[in-house]
Amino acid sequence: MGEFYALVYTERNPRAREAAEKAKQILEGRGVAAEIYSASKLASEPLPEKASLVITLGGDGTILKTVGALPGSETPILGVNFGRGGYLTEVEAEELEEAMRRIFAGNYLVEHEMLLSIAVDGEKIGDALNEAYIASQVLGKTLSFEVRVDDEKLAEGLADGLIIATPIGSTAYSFSAGGPIVDDALGAAILTPICPITGLKPIVLSLERGIEVVAGGDYGFSILIDGYRLKKFDKKSIVITVSMSSRRVAFLRLRPGGGLARRIRKKLS
Repeated sequence: MGEFYALVYTERNPRAREAAEKAKQILEGRGVAAEIYSASKLASEPLPEKASLVITLGGDGTILKTVGALPGSETPILGVNFGRGGYLTEVEAEELEEAMRRIFAGNYLVEHEMLLSIAVDGEKIGDALNEAYIASQVLGKTLSFEVRVDDEKLAEGLADGLIIATPIGSTAYSFSAGGPIVDDALGAAILTPICPITGLKPIVLSLERGIEVVAGGDYGFSILIDGYRLKKFDKKSIVITVSMSSRRVAFLRLRPGGGLARRIRKKLS
């Protein structure tokens, strides 16, 4: 069986669909089979396991939805930026054809990124490439958080919410909320409180430790994973367990320095 590429585009930018059509023509001219998928439909239309490469044409949200639609494999992703920020993407929209030439020439590296496994009260609710965001189901209501490491209380306090981020997600929502930038090479979770009232500051914790967050509130909890997967819990207290997922995500890299260097340059420029 020959190579098969999946092309995932965002419906928010008409240019992304046009670029996907053009990329498909180029690929088929090279004898590579390709299919086009809308990012908005990936929740109900998982990507096929036979894909040897996924090219996303959108922003970070398109990549996050693509990761969720991959069937557990380490199929590499090349992100092409047709979004606003594009911190997870590798090249800009106008560089697509040059990127494809480099892929055909084998002039690239594959970089693997970890995922966080998030469980609530002992039941896994999903893997996060960027972050899990915990808040009250009622906007504006504060929550209590107790951070425990290896069964020992580390910190506690009140805040509007809590972000639990991966190193790759440290330059996303966590950074905007005052969290640090963390090197992708570290197996760590970054806990960043949203508008803390007492007792909480950003903390970076090794995933070699047992990490738990006990959250309390009177109006239930919403947990948003990677900005699009929402889970709700109608309880007054939950225990969130954070660990390293058995899955990883593979990204195609065409530039020196890897994804961390690109994200930092874009974020701080």
